[in-house]
Amino acid sequence: MLKVDLSTKKFEKLKETELKQEKILERYDLQQLIVNSWETFKNEIGIPAALFIGQEIKPHESVQDSIDILAFDQNDSSLIIIELKRDKNKLQLLQSLTYAAMISSWDSDKILSNINNIHKEYS
Repeated sequence: MLKVDLSTKKFEKLKETELKQEKILERYDLQQLIVNSWETFKNEIGIPAALFIGQEIKPHESVQDSIDILAFDQNDSSLIIIELKRDKNKLQLLQSLTYAAMISSWDSDKILSNINNIHKEYS
């Protein structure tokens, strides 16, 4: 990523760092940054039609884990799972695929109930 230096009329390369090195946690920092900046974030990653459904969504009664962020793409009527990791993790793709399989059977009532529960929680 580049930074603009107007005084010198040049680009400067930003220092590279890692979330772990900066002590930024997935759930309490990064996730909240994304949720609190949803409009900016969704446009930045190329899903401008995505509607935020919620965070920490339990995909199925059989698991204790939860989906970090769940959204709905208005363009193709699909659900978007965003799973956050600070480090490279071999199992992150498997985790997302597992969540996708679990929510693939959700009907519109199940999706709407999650949206309603989120709105009750934050109202």
